[in-house]
Amino acid sequence: MKGLIVKDIELTKNQGKTLLILAVVIGVFLEISGIGSDFATAYITIIFSLFASTTVSYDEYENGFPFLLSLPVSRRDYVNAKYAFSGILILTAWIIGTVFGLVFRGIRGEEVFAPDKLGATIGYLAVSVVFVAVMLPLRLKFEGDKGKLILPLVIAGAGIILYGGVKLADLSGIDAEKEALRILNGVGTAGILGMLAVIMVLAAGISWLWSRQIMMKKEF
Repeated sequence: MKGLIVKDIELTKNQGKTLLILAVVIGVFLEISGIGSDFATAYITIIFSLFASTTVSYDEYENGFPFLLSLPVSRRDYVNAKYAFSGILILTAWIIGTVFGLVFRGIRGEEVFAPDKLGATIGYLAVSVVFVAVMLPLRLKFEGDKGKLILPLVIAGAGIILYGGVKLADLSGIDAEKEALRILNGVGTAGILGMLAVIMVLAAGISWLWSRQIMMKKEF
């Protein structure tokens, strides 16, 4: 399994360097423009999570799956390695993004370790985990041209659900933003972090089981 993780790291190393530079440049621009360190942290964390599912495309290239599975690795090893690599990638991006935000808060003279700001960064981590949890099994399920459509469809679907939920709340006379803030304030910081942790664990666990099932039934 270690070899599969190293493979994914090597495959994304060059693109990752370019993306990191681009993310930092955009992050600096966001900070200078006054949009805020939270948005920059979210951007760096979420944009890097895209790489986790794109590595499946590399494995499909030139009939790569049969070759990989001819090595002394099982289908279960492949899935485990893919999720381990995804976790490493997301956590690394999150740490970089969080440090980036902390540095700029200090430069601005803001409170560096403000509880609400740190809580928000955990939220971005949770979003990235859920995103990858949805993307990985779908990319394993659909190959070729169908697989290329997964990312825009997932993003579009998330946007439609979010927009539809807000519009439905408006039609019901509910201020979605105020209601969400009221619930979050009632739960408290500890409760929010606990919920996010549960969401991440459940999303990753369900996704992992689903991906395992897909790989066991997949024909090459």
